[in-house]
Order: sequence, then structure tokens, then C-alpha cells
Amino acid sequence: MATINISLPEMQTKLIDRLVIQYNFSNRSEFFRAMIRKLLLDTELIKETATFPFSSPVIRSKKAIIDGFTKNPKYSPEFIKDLKEGLNNSDYFA
Repeated sequence: MATINISLPEMQTKLIDRLVIQYNFSNRSEFFRAMIRKLLLDTELIKETATFPFSSPVIRSKKAIIDGFTKNPKYSPEFIKDLKEGLNNSDYFA
């Protein structure tokens, strides 16, 4: 069996420790193995996990997006230029 290391924020570590106790897992490794087995059975859950917490933007208009960022003084002209280039390279935005 291979060993892997992951880094987690303290909040997530505490949550996992509580779940291990609550659901009577032997240890953290057993918890993660059970979660992975569940993921293998539920491909939709894998797809959701791959994009969570991100989702596709509702606004698809390049002009509306650029106008919104341009109105905000936090964004530099260089950022706006890079944003325009990125949007132009995307098939998602109209």
C-alpha cells in the first residue's frame, strides 16, 4: 500500500477527526479510503468536486465583463488588457 501526504487547514483536520470518531472509522486513513471508494462509485460526485466551489460565469458577454472590471479602480490597465486577451481566447464568452 502506498503512503501519501496531504496538507489541510486546521479546520478541515478537526472536521475529519470529528467524523472519524462520529462514524467509527479506525483512523484518518480509513476515512479517506472510504471516501475514495464512494467517489469511485459516484462519477457525478467526482465531476461536482472538480468544479466546486467554482461554476461557470452567468455573464457571457465579453463587453459586460470588461466594463465591470474597468469601472473598478482596483484593476490596473495591464490586468484589463490580460483579461481581454483571456476572454478573446475563450470559446465560452460571446
